[in-house]
Amino acid sequence: MSHPHQSMLDEFQYAIKHSVPTLPPVIKQEAQKLHDDLAQNEALDEAAIKHAFYTIGIKEYPYRHAYEELTNSTAEEMLNKMVLEHVDETVRAVIKPHLEEGVSLSELVSSDLFIESLDAKQRYQVEDGILVAQDKLAEILRNRVGEQAQQYQALVDEWTRKAQKIEEAIEELEQLAQGGDETQQAEIRNKVERFREGFLVTEPDPELELVKKEIEYWKDTFAQEE
Repeated sequence: MSHPHQSMLDEFQYAIKHSVPTLPPVIKQEAQKLHDDLAQNEALDEAAIKHAFYTIGIKEYPYRHAYEELTNSTAEEMLNKMVLEHVDETVRAVIKPHLEEGVSLSELVSSDLFIESLDAKQRYQVEDGILVAQDKLAEILRNRVGEQAQQYQALVDEWTRKAQKIEEAIEELEQLAQGGDETQQAEIRNKVERFREGFLVTEPDPELELVKKEIEYWKDTFAQEE
């Protein structure tokens, strides 16, 4: 018999499997243990499972953003170089001009050109090359003392501060639920819940500006009612 919330657990497992390669192993191990524990407890309701996802999502958030920001900028050249070295000359001749024009690897592998210009074995070369390159880059970022590693850690710290600011703003919004009538309080709490769900490892990220706008809206609303 499958778990009552098996689809949520499947999403969680997918997110764990596809986490950024620089996510500290201790967090990935914690996430996997949490998933396995949840899978064994069919009595848990959706709220309890979401709370569990949140505990991992808030820890994963800065590492994912730091990795994505770095690989989308300075480290992207390193990834491209490693992938080009991984594939054979025929494949290299097809993909290199597009990479030099600024097309990212992710854009390339999802394009029609990728399917139309390369056969299945050649596409596998590129896809395998990306995985190998990402692992190599992750090792560099984790262990090498140098510009890339220092830049990565700086980004992790920056995104950690951003996450804290979002959490603080959500808490400020939650405090506003003490005012207004029951309908307004319920609406604010629903907004708070949705913003917090943005930190779930399986959901889109919360945006600080959207939380701030919600705070301003309710402050203005309550001020006008006085």
